[in-house]
Amino acid sequence: MAQTQFLPNAKIERGTIPLIMEHADSLAAMRKAGNLLLQGKVRFRQDSVEFRTERARWDRNSDAVYADGGFDFRYPRGNIKADKGQYSRKTNIAIAEVNAVARDSSGKGEFFGEKIIYNRSTEFLEIPEKPLAHYYFNDKGKLDTLKIRSRTMTYNQREQLAVAADSVLITKSGVVITGDSGFYNQKVGFLSLKGTPKCTMGDYVITGDSMFVKLQNNEVESVLVIKNAHGMQETVAHNGMNAQHSEVFGDTLFLSVKNNKAQNLYVNVNAHGIFYERDLPEFINKMNGDRLDISFLSGNMRLAEIKGSASSLVYNITPTRKVDGRNESSGDTIFIAFDSSQVSRIKVKGNLASGIYYDLSKKP
Repeated sequence: MAQTQFLPNAKIERGTIPLIMEHADSLAAMRKAGNLLLQGKVRFRQDSVEFRTERARWDRNSDAVYADGGFDFRYPRGNIKADKGQYSRKTNIAIAEVNAVARDSSGKGEFFGEKIIYNRSTEFLEIPEKPLAHYYFNDKGKLDTLKIRSRTMTYNQREQLAVAADSVLITKSGVVITGDSGFYNQKVGFLSLKGTPKCTMGDYVITGDSMFVKLQNNEVESVLVIKNAHGMQETVAHNGMNAQHSEVFGDTLFLSVKNNKAQNLYVNVNAHGIFYERDLPEFINKMNGDRLDISFLSGNMRLAEIKGSASSLVYNITPTRKVDGRNESSGDTIFIAFDSSQVSRIKVKGNLASGIYYDLSKKP
């Protein structure tokens, strides 16, 4: 059911609102075939929808218009343009083909594809061939774009929900996210991915079975991974700090982010973490427990807290890049503080807390 602008209080069944040809420079009728051939500034209207073309065939039997002189389709929530297209009054479906572009009325989103199908009744866009979505943000006077690619894509204009299927690729300001399927809620800035999702952000890479990304003020605010969570960070040497490799594993991983840099991270259930200096890869520091919390400063580890059946193995490295000791600790909770990526302090808590230090300085 729908309303018409000519009778605003009347309810009219779908397919009964007339399709009106408002203009054409020339018209040729083919009576037996039931077709009208139209050329030159052709314009049609049906209630709140209108479309334009330079050349069209109007099939009166099926009440459908086929345009091959360009296709400019306009409706309240946006418009669709393509090299050719068609519109059926009975089904309320428009199909745009070849270099098709759909834009929303707010100017914040565009969809590209070789074919775009618009269902006026459901307000759904379907892009079955080479879909690409752009969402635009204004960041301090500069245009920033969230891009989504996949094999197929649909968009619910009423709810502002985009669903991408098969080989999803999402990019935005130094962030690259991939997965088998993806879901984007434009209203709340929420991304959901399944099927081996992977998020690469600066020097951090996150993977797992399911991934949920929250955007705030056009930037990634947090990343949540469910099942088989894995995070890896590769920092480069700078300002006197050595290059470092670190990894965390667990059932659930949550990372809060600011300016594409890690702020806080927790790994829950069977938490496991390793880190080492990249020039000393044989000396691997280890952290194990039920839960692992790590806070960062300027993207580098500042404090690690291991909770529940906690254990750790940490090597002591001198400024001359020699390993002179190894610390093994266990307890209910272990705190490890870092200073310029180096371990500066270890604190163990719990009734069964223990710590052993092995002096390696005298080893040949």
